[in-house]
Amino acid sequence: MNFAEALIGLFVFPGFLFLFIFGLLFQGINRKLIARLQGRYGPPVIQPFYDFLKLLGKENVVPRNANSFWFNIAPVIAVASVVTLMLYIPVGYVGPLSPVLSSGFGDLIVILYLFALPAIALIIGASASGSPYAAIGAQRELSMLISYEFPLAIAIFALAWRAGTFDIAEIFVKQPWTLGGPLNALGFLLIFLTALSVIPGKVGVGAFDIPEAKEELAGGPLVEYSGRNLALFELAHYMKMFVASAFVVALFLGAPLSPLLGLSGASAILIDVIWFLFKVFIVIFLTVTLVAAVTARLKITQAVTFYWFVVDALAIVGLILIAVDYFFLSGVM
Repeated sequence: MNFAEALIGLFVFPGFLFLFIFGLLFQGINRKLIARLQGRYGPPVIQPFYDFLKLLGKENVVPRNANSFWFNIAPVIAVASVVTLMLYIPVGYVGPLSPVLSSGFGDLIVILYLFALPAIALIIGASASGSPYAAIGAQRELSMLISYEFPLAIAIFALAWRAGTFDIAEIFVKQPWTLGGPLNALGFLLIFLTALSVIPGKVGVGAFDIPEAKEELAGGPLVEYSGRNLALFELAHYMKMFVASAFVVALFLGAPLSPLLGLSGASAILIDVIWFLFKVFIVIFLTVTLVAAVTARLKITQAVTFYWFVVDALAIVGLILIAVDYFFLSGVM
């Protein structure tokens, strides 16, 4: 990849501009669908774009007792980490600019760390603000991060181990759930459900809207943010929703559409990207829209218990089933 392609990948597709447009667009659709499911009319689909531009024009206030450096740099870290994440994910096909960043080994390990960065940036920003409400929100965000990262790590390890690689592009092509017998498929179904369960916790919606909890903490970690900094944190949040869903699609639902239609070249890439976006939308609807529309917020202890005992168990059982299929039913031993 030359320098021009790298710049296009970073700033246009599948980088910042692509993620900006579809992150905010899917958030607008998400809001509209939640409203309709709850019997309301809801805001316009393009409302997130209006909100972002409005916040950019507002005054950026830094509290007197805040650490101004970390308070201002935290939202930048959040956006940068989410955009970097997107550069590792195949967007419906494996080829030019998809993915932009691929070392051929260890990609999933880097992705696992990058997924934690937006939450860490939020914790840093909240801690630097000097607000007691933000401090409580930061504590809750850290508790949630510790809770859902372990089952996600198990899911990633199971995929990488069965596929024989940590290269996400190779896993996208292989689709490891097809490599074994029925137990392997069942194990990957449980791993898939694990990954889906992590998304609402990462995005913080519905039952897992615990760190911000506007009724309790007035926005929690974001209570002291305004103007440009708040716009960047909100943008990172919408982008993270898209990237988390895109990551699950790439790992479990990658199967491009163009081979079935006999397409090649630019038309194949276009169809595969559209098909990929459709699958991302379905995942967002199942894990974000429905959860936000029909669930009430849990206590932090209930959310932690859910991830540590229910989702962890789901991931471990899935890993065991995959191992049994590999070692005992596939002729390895």
